[in-house]
Amino acid sequence: MGAVVEAYVIERVLNNNVLILRANNQDEQIVIGRGIGFGARRGSPFPLTDARIEKRFTLVHEENQQHFEQLFSVVPEPVIGIAEEIIAYAAKELGRELHEHIHVALADHIGFALNRLRGGINIENPFIEEIQMLYPRAWAVAKTGAQWIEERFQIGIPIEEVGFLTLHLHSASHARKVRETVRLTDAVTLAVKELERLLGKTLPRSQLNYARMMIHLRFAIQRILRGEPIQNPLADTIMEKMPESFGIARRVTQVIESKLKIHFPTDEIAYLTLHVDRFSS
Repeated sequence: MGAVVEAYVIERVLNNNVLILRANNQDEQIVIGRGIGFGARRGSPFPLTDARIEKRFTLVHEENQQHFEQLFSVVPEPVIGIAEEIIAYAAKELGRELHEHIHVALADHIGFALNRLRGGINIENPFIEEIQMLYPRAWAVAKTGAQWIEERFQIGIPIEEVGFLTLHLHSASHARKVRETVRLTDAVTLAVKELERLLGKTLPRSQLNYARMMIHLRFAIQRILRGEPIQNPLADTIMEKMPESFGIARRVTQVIESKLKIHFPTDEIAYLTLHVDRFSS
């Protein structure tokens, strides 16, 4: 005999594109697909084989399941629905599954942000340039998500909020908590400010050299956090030929070390020196 297929019924209709399904064994599925919620009614059967389903999620951890259920008492269902559409789109565009905590965190954030914006309150985001530079793929997804929110709820989403959405999506795509992503971004921002102070000038954000340095700093920090710093066979030569730039790079990395409680090895500082030297001339 073939395996018994568990029957699912519609638990909630979040919007025309998102349904919450539940089986007899209490298994819950979040399903996303264009038009699957149109005309759908709670309690009606809905097979997981429906061809309109583009993406589905299951919350595995009990704590996340509980938090997701609690979410419905504080966040309107349409907000949870748009969050699920953004999560499905992010998984597709970023090419990886997101940590399941995003199903609670993103909807909660969007709901809170909409309440603030309706009240005329916008929170400053001092890391906009850095976020856009460090996480371009998540930024692109967040921009699209912000447009969907604007269209669905008829309210303008400022660029600061795009930045916050980006941080949520990036942290979920790398199994990293938002506060950890913020700490990393903050460390890079402080490092750039220190570099500008030491050089006595503002770095041109639009130039390729700036983008290259920002990307290098991000990956260098991630390598060090993972305990996988790279070797630099030219470190001694760089220190000899570019002593001033090496000294500046050393002081810049000290800012990051203090912020993140990590140690930058000489090989990594030497690589950063090459970026610093381009701005020193």
